[in-house]
Amino acid sequence: MHFRWRTNPTVIAQYMNDSDVPRHSEVTLKPNEVCVVLENGKIVGSVSQTHMEVNPQIGFFGSLFGRANPVRSFMFAFTGPHSIMIQVRGVSDSGDEINCLLTLKVEITRETAPRLISFPANGNMTVQASHLVELLSPMTIATALEELRKLDSTTMRTAESSDDIMFALKSRLRGTLDSHGLLFRGGFITWSKTAAEQQLQHQHDLERIKIEQNAESSKKLIELENFVANEQRKHELSAQLSYSGVLAKEKAEMQLEMDRLLAAGQFDLQKFKQEQEIKDQQADAERNKMLKDAELAVEVAKLEAERQKHLASPAQEAKAEKMNKAMEMFEQVQARKQDRMQLENEQEQQRLEQHSKASQSTIDVLEKIAANSDDPQVQMEALKQLAELRKADVAGQKDAYNAND
Repeated sequence: MHFRWRTNPTVIAQYMNDSDVPRHSEVTLKPNEVCVVLENGKIVGSVSQTHMEVNPQIGFFGSLFGRANPVRSFMFAFTGPHSIMIQVRGVSDSGDEINCLLTLKVEITRETAPRLISFPANGNMTVQASHLVELLSPMTIATALEELRKLDSTTMRTAESSDDIMFALKSRLRGTLDSHGLLFRGGFITWSKTAAEQQLQHQHDLERIKIEQNAESSKKLIELENFVANEQRKHELSAQLSYSGVLAKEKAEMQLEMDRLLAAGQFDLQKFKQEQEIKDQQADAERNKMLKDAELAVEVAKLEAERQKHLASPAQEAKAEKMNKAMEMFEQVQARKQDRMQLENEQEQQRLEQHSKASQSTIDVLEKIAANSDDPQVQMEALKQLAELRKADVAGQKDAYNAND
């Protein structure tokens, strides 16, 4: 699978973790692309199609991606040049209106690319022209107005004034651009409101495009990149042709280049947008269908669970009822057993008491005979019967005790 990090023609740079790149993907950088490689949060080198500056053990660029390697992250960048459009409005010292569009051209090189890390460090994982507009607008507007306020409406629109403003901007913006890995490559001023609006609208339309990861879309992205480059050049030529004071020879050369660009054919951006919108609508419809199917599946599962619960309830209730009846019968049997045992114990106790009373009466008689008889043989027989009787009483009490246990 070929992995493409750039899915929109206006994306300047993209920060990605190793896990964001599908395993076994082929990652190829074009001549105008560069990748900064970080290991455990530290920059270890930069890679391009024709140059590689990473650990020698790593090998080809594609082998950088994989779980066996250290924890890596990547800052991909499109070298450019990139057009940064900034609206400037104000009033000159002579009272003339200032309303123009400054287009600054900036570029990234393999040497400056590591400093692009300042963007993700501030929370911007994807860097687009809008981020650079936000970064450069305050100083650009202040510098441009400082120069333009000195001029009248005619002088503002000369090639010389444009060059002076670009020279001032190059000096003022150097520190900011350098710290963010960007190089100043000139620019131009568009005074036509119609042309300025057209440029801004193109930029807005392009930012909304998303290219999918497939071969057909890759071709579309190349077409879009060529379209963007051609449009930028046409806008620049148009702006320069509108300046006053341009030499006839220079104008003729610029017009010739403009004619060549126009003759090269146009990329139908509107048609492409319509196709994208249809695809987006189809994707939304498919997502909605999948969502509804999932919701339906959940509802069906709930209903089935409820049905199984209802089916199980009668059986569970019958089982519980049977268990309760069994427990009641067991308790009743145990209660009757306890009553019977208690009755038997009481009867045995009564028998023992009666036996004890009878034995005691007999013992009293035998004791009197043994004490009062004058016949030694009679006394001996009485004592013998007393011993036997007492022995029988002890045995009876022992048996009764064991029965109670």
